[in-house]
Amino acid sequence: MALPATKRYLLELLHKHKLTYEQVAKYSGIDPERIKAIKKGEEPTDEERMRLRDVAYALSELLQKDTGETLD
Repeated sequence: MALPATKRYLLELLHKHKLTYEQVAKYSGIDPERIKAIKKGEEPTDEERMRLRDVAYALSELLQKDTGETLD
């Protein structure tokens, strides 16, 4: 079974981009405790989904420009 998109974005930010919860919170404007709760399985709001998606896409785009690497 595939991961929900929001959780996939969050895992990408934390592991692929090696960001901390605090950095993800700073870039997305979401409280760090809320980010931890989403990672543990709580359902994000629509606004949180959009913010995490936007940050993940922006950083992936930067990585692609830097290294030529694309998202899988």
